[in-house]
Amino acid sequence: MRIVNLLYASYPFALALAITYFTYTSLQTAWFAFLLWTSVTLGFAQFVALLIQRGRAAGYALPYTGRPLGLRVAAFVTSYNEEPEIVERTLLSVKAALGSRGDVYLLDDSTRPEISEELSRFCGRNGIIYMHRTDRRGFKAGAINDALRQVGDRYDLVAIFDADQRPTRQFFDVTLPFFEDPGIAFVQVPQYYEDTRSLIGQGAKYQQEPFLRRIMRGRDQLSAFSLGSGTVYRIPVLREVGYLEEDTVTEDVATSVKIHERGYRSKYVDLPLIWYGAPPTYVGSYVTQQSRWALGAFQLIPALLRSDLNFRAFADYVAGLFYWLEVGPFTLVQIAAPVAFLFGVMFLRMDPVIYVLAYVPYMAFTVLYFQRLMRGTNYGLRGFLLHQSLEYLEFPAVTASFFAWLLGRRVPFKVTPKGGRGRRSLRPLVYHEVILALLAASMIRGAAALPHAGYVQIWALGVNEFWAAWHFLFLAVGVYLSVLSMSEEEKSYVGPAPPSAPTARTADPLPLPGASSIIIPYDFSYVYS
Repeated sequence: MRIVNLLYASYPFALALAITYFTYTSLQTAWFAFLLWTSVTLGFAQFVALLIQRGRAAGYALPYTGRPLGLRVAAFVTSYNEEPEIVERTLLSVKAALGSRGDVYLLDDSTRPEISEELSRFCGRNGIIYMHRTDRRGFKAGAINDALRQVGDRYDLVAIFDADQRPTRQFFDVTLPFFEDPGIAFVQVPQYYEDTRSLIGQGAKYQQEPFLRRIMRGRDQLSAFSLGSGTVYRIPVLREVGYLEEDTVTEDVATSVKIHERGYRSKYVDLPLIWYGAPPTYVGSYVTQQSRWALGAFQLIPALLRSDLNFRAFADYVAGLFYWLEVGPFTLVQIAAPVAFLFGVMFLRMDPVIYVLAYVPYMAFTVLYFQRLMRGTNYGLRGFLLHQSLEYLEFPAVTASFFAWLLGRRVPFKVTPKGGRGRRSLRPLVYHEVILALLAASMIRGAAALPHAGYVQIWALGVNEFWAAWHFLFLAVGVYLSVLSMSEEEKSYVGPAPPSAPTARTADPLPLPGASSIIIPYDFSYVYS
């Protein structure tokens, strides 16, 4: 199986190499032609993976019975120099949801004494167990592992929540019965962002929609991975795999690989059981979040290639890795290609008319399919524009994370800033402004060359002008969103829309294909009290 997995992981690169052999112009530029074709084949591999995952998602269901199992739960809320008010409200939400099933713990790694002291007093007043470390070994994963080694024997399950992710009262009512199946190692619910006027925050929310609403449904059971918050683990399984992985900034995904490698399964419960989450609302906090997630994906590469995952699970994990490669370093390649051509560097030998006839139908089909895929959500054209613009906004940071991993640089763990912290900094946009200038200059140079070009040259110039304009548009929109978000006031969160009638306690709050047997006690009325 490992050989098959390695062949699958290498096929986009092998395909790109084969195409490069027939299209390169010189040995000096063949490397760049290979990188450009690799960006195309990685995109193709992701689209194929999406088709397969969407097919699986069509049969997604939640066969929920609601029978209580009497399992003891330790609910961990993790915090590192977070605003006390945010942490305290989350703790109260977790305590209300957990009830008498177990205990709530605050794992506080804060290095600011005033924060630690306030949180400690709050926990003492509200029956919450406070745990504080002075040694931040392993960061968030280390804090969870240390706590599990101390108190894990008292409980069957551990639920993990970030400081800004608040569960509904029904969270444990819905998630715990799935552990009746001994093969289920953990249950994951989607994370939700609060409403915000910030276009960066809205874009971050839209960016998660295809993944949470479609892809994770298709990965249910065999490759749905922990998102780090809103996860309920079976403690004996965590103990079996050596607890959470501490040598990565995304311990959730790395630990999920170890669990799935052992043959355990995971259940993705696509219901709104988290009612609050603070999105990154400014460019600095957004690129901090995305660069950390990307670095974790790159750090996973060696373990993933050595793993004994079954083929389906491996293919799903590799598709996620392909995404980060394309969004980061290969977006840089895609942007550099039209700039290089329009400034006179010839690196491909192919008929531009054949390229247009072959690529335009493929591009149109993928865009239309993606829009159809998101039908039934509020994604729409606005979501597509914000989603794509933010991917262009993040690509320099993701690219930097790739090279940091490649060079073996140690990158400090950074928590995504909440609220308005760092809102006035435009330093992350320096690279974007340079790239915009290069794209604009290349388009001007290409337009100046058009009157003197022959028939084939006009087609070649037209193709590269289109791609330069495409990159310029989304990059410019991303910069505009960043500047605009600096002056916007945050909108207070009002919670999800209330049920239409009190009888909605047994209603399905989200359309779920195939979920005919679901019975969910669902009531958000406490949010408004």
